[in-house]
Amino acid sequence: MFKPATSLFLKRGCHPEFDEETNRRILVVNLFALVGISITLVLGISSLMKGGWALGFSLLSASLLFFLASQIQAAYPNKIGQMVSVYLLTGCLMGLETYLVVSGGHNNTGPLWIYILPPVAMFFGGFKRGLMVMAVFTLLIVIILFTPHDALLFTSYSTDFKSRLILSFATVTFLSAFYEYSRERTFELMQKLSDRYEQQALHDTLTSLPNRRGMQQLLGQEIKRHQRTRSAFTLILVDVDKFKEINDTYGHGNGDIVLQRTATLLRQNVRRQDIVCRWGGEEFLMVLPETGEQSAYVLAEKIRNTLAKTSIWLEQKEIKVTACFGLCEINEEISLNRGLSLADKALYKAKQTGRNKVVCASVMQ
Repeated sequence: MFKPATSLFLKRGCHPEFDEETNRRILVVNLFALVGISITLVLGISSLMKGGWALGFSLLSASLLFFLASQIQAAYPNKIGQMVSVYLLTGCLMGLETYLVVSGGHNNTGPLWIYILPPVAMFFGGFKRGLMVMAVFTLLIVIILFTPHDALLFTSYSTDFKSRLILSFATVTFLSAFYEYSRERTFELMQKLSDRYEQQALHDTLTSLPNRRGMQQLLGQEIKRHQRTRSAFTLILVDVDKFKEINDTYGHGNGDIVLQRTATLLRQNVRRQDIVCRWGGEEFLMVLPETGEQSAYVLAEKIRNTLAKTSIWLEQKEIKVTACFGLCEINEEISLNRGLSLADKALYKAKQTGRNKVVCASVMQ
């Protein structure tokens, strides 16, 4: 019973839509809050039982603020909620540790708790922000400890203790900062590598267009928008005419040039919201959001004419490249899979009837 409840508390505020780093921070905030609540609650009650009213109430107040930080993060699962929670938790910790230094805590052991702050501040605030927080806190502690005649202290410490406390605290701060800096650099490097590999996995290296796998993800997004807005969209399958002959005559290297030029032309003649991908071989797929079949037909004819009139030079010889276009509108009556099948049939019909044509799936039904 205890373990499920603890696990549930630690995961409060986490969300599948958040990235791994954000969820990890939320988890650590909850973990730190849980540990902070437990320790300050126990020590606070113990201090009250021993008659240490000021220390006891301070610890219980800190326990309440730790709990409040975790509640805010759970109640407002967004960046603002996370930021407020982190600031409240860090501020509470700084305030409590300042009080422990000033008062001495139990038997002058209060200053020993300040070593908790550097790793916490670095983790929650990052290298730069954490370093700023630690610089301000260190300056504050130095002022409190070394003000003449201990004017800002409710207790007294030896000069050796004060100097060693500051030096050891500065050492822990330096090591925490160095670790956080290294962690951030490593995370950034891993993120760049991950983005690069994802880019390579979802894009065709020859044309730089999304590949079949990348387009399937984009189609999933388009289907969700279609279901949400009930607006139709159109698929256009494009196949370069007699591409095998181009490869056989001019070589595969020149065939790649033809595919690159075709991809560039397709991309240049569509709207920003339209999607073009390399569907496979010499075949391309275009997705036109919020576009009916008739409007898509006009665009396909325009692209077909532009492509047919564009010269491509291969081995000092000018050639003309044409393509066939198969269209199908996706609406409430035609699903994505059926639409792809119908667009493919329309494309095949364009090839059968002489190539360099645009055929709509609706005229075949």
